[in-house]
Amino acid sequence: MIRINRKINSDPPEILVTKGDAETEKLKAEFNSDNLDFKFKPNIYGHKQVKKTIIDLQNNKCCFCESSFNHVSPGDVEHYRPKAGWIQNKEKVNKPGYYWLTYNWDNLFVSCEICNRENKKNFFPLSNPSQRALNHNQNILDEEPLFIHPVNDDPELYIAFIDEIAITINGNARGNVTIEKLGLNRLTLNDDRRKNLEFIKVIYNLALGHPETNQRQAAKEFLINFQTDETEYASMLRSYFLKNPINF
Repeated sequence: MIRINRKINSDPPEILVTKGDAETEKLKAEFNSDNLDFKFKPNIYGHKQVKKTIIDLQNNKCCFCESSFNHVSPGDVEHYRPKAGWIQNKEKVNKPGYYWLTYNWDNLFVSCEICNRENKKNFFPLSNPSQRALNHNQNILDEEPLFIHPVNDDPELYIAFIDEIAITINGNARGNVTIEKLGLNRLTLNDDRRKNLEFIKVIYNLALGHPETNQRQAAKEFLINFQTDETEYASMLRSYFLKNPINF
């Protein structure tokens, strides 16, 4: 998991402003009239332009596990704060959810279906559940989410790796909950990360033991490029290179 760079001048897709803002006001009015049978419109928050913009900003990777999934799956438009209902721990879904953030740009990401449907679901645990914003009249800034936010937080301050295994940095709670509830150490994901890392290790060791030549320099540049945001599992590879610097 890495920080997603949404540039300051990267405005929300137009449909979120034109139609999304209007729908948000309708949802607020429904709540105020005690009508909690909300009807959400995926053709707005999941509009093809919204989804394409998010995927481009995420470098075609899942916002959570960093898998490059969209060659085999369309992925899901994911609400960081769940729109329909929320779960703190293991209880049934509490309703309403964060309905007023359904079309909010800062609340929208794209994730692989496994991270979203099989793991995160409606989970949205807080450090202090009593501070939860239960409606649009309350302030989400009072909350202390345990899930790491892919834009507002730097995940690499909370999560590192031992080889392909995700670990928390200094046992912090946010890293621990994010790894556990999003399944960031699920077996299939670890297997794929391991294959990527083994390939990098081979190149690294070959370059390390190779005389200083143009080929060695090319290998070093290749390894350096594997730390960029565009790379699948960049956070794992950065952890590896922190322990194995490319300074030879």
